[in-house]
Amino acid sequence: MMDEHWHKGLTERQRRFCEAYAAAGNATEAARRAGYRRPDPQGAENLRKPAIAHALEALRQETTAAAIAEREERQAWWTSIMRGEHRPDGSVPTISEQLRASELLGRAQGDFVERREITGRDGGAFGPSVLLGYMGSTH
Repeated sequence: MMDEHWHKGLTERQRRFCEAYAAAGNATEAARRAGYRRPDPQGAENLRKPAIAHALEALRQETTAAAIAEREERQAWWTSIMRGEHRPDGSVPTISEQLRASELLGRAQGDFVERREITGRDGGAFGPSVLLGYMGSTH
């Protein structure tokens, strides 16, 4: 849903220009669609106006935000796959798809911790004293 305040302070023609520019990506074409008499120079001029630049950025952010899944949406989708819920086409996820969704959901929620043991050259502990000795050397 579009924010109704993105165009605050713009004229009706500037609002139409912003909408057309967001759709076409071309300032001259957007100015023509918005009804400017001289679309070529006026389209470029509009892009330099701070209020129009701000409105175009607000439109871009709204469009991008709507196109990208948020964390909760991804987690809900993985959960539905993990539980074997029916897809829109009526099929059911395979057990391997369910396991993979479970793994991705667990990783996203930080359920897994990877532990590594680091040892020195002789197989002994690689603790702070070894690190401090190494950091002080001229290696």
